[in-house]
Amino acid sequence: MKKQKITTLLLTMALCASAVLSGCATSAASQTEPNQSTTSSTPFEEAKDSGTPISSDEASSVQAYENDEVLSSEEQAKAEQERRAEIAEKYSIYEPYGMTYDTEKDRFFYNGQVVRYFKDHINSNETNGFSYDDGVIDVEPIRDEDGTLTGLKQSSDADFNARTKEQEALKAELEKAGITAGSGSFEQGDPNYRDDSLDAYTEFGVSYDKSSNHWMYGEKPIYILYDKEHYTFCDKGVSDGVSLNVVRDKAGNIEKLVSVNKGELEQFVK
Repeated sequence: MKKQKITTLLLTMALCASAVLSGCATSAASQTEPNQSTTSSTPFEEAKDSGTPISSDEASSVQAYENDEVLSSEEQAKAEQERRAEIAEKYSIYEPYGMTYDTEKDRFFYNGQVVRYFKDHINSNETNGFSYDDGVIDVEPIRDEDGTLTGLKQSSDADFNARTKEQEALKAELEKAGITAGSGSFEQGDPNYRDDSLDAYTEFGVSYDKSSNHWMYGEKPIYILYDKEHYTFCDKGVSDGVSLNVVRDKAGNIEKLVSVNKGELEQFVK
């Protein structure tokens, strides 16, 4: 095969153009390339299910081009070994909490099960995440109010099913456009990135406005969405927006969203 020269291109998220840059999205219970390197840069929405975990402080979009040199099988094997070693090191922070990366299988495991989807907002400039079609569970990071990682948890069946519907809808759209999506990863920084932080709540009146890059509830931008022990979202650029409290039933399923005074929720995002 022809030798592929991988060049990294550090890009700014579309969200960075908006006030979301100064906002926060911290997980209170809350996203690899397949075995071969991806040879073209793909927008986040189209590539949510393709790619390799790569360091978002180095690059979030990877582009490759071919030259006339030949990449030997030994070089290919060495490059793949190095790639997997880098992934293992980058995601080792989750091992104390039960999620491990198997370098031989190129998959993540949590409680003995293959992880399908994982996203962790480490800070405003860095996000770890991956998605594999053959995974059977989704995993969420648990961070305290200071943003410190304190654990991991398996997503509820309701959240897993909601994400499955979302992925199926996305794949259907891609197929219509003649695009094939495989398993993979995403990292913050793609210019076509669409924030999917609140996708699990879209059935309850939440929507994403691409023109303003803000999450909306009805006609109002969302300032805070608080889902106890599941997720805490904050967009400080719209502090005059609506603040929502998520109500769940005993089984952990979302029942409704309730608009509350922002003062009741600001304690969770400071």
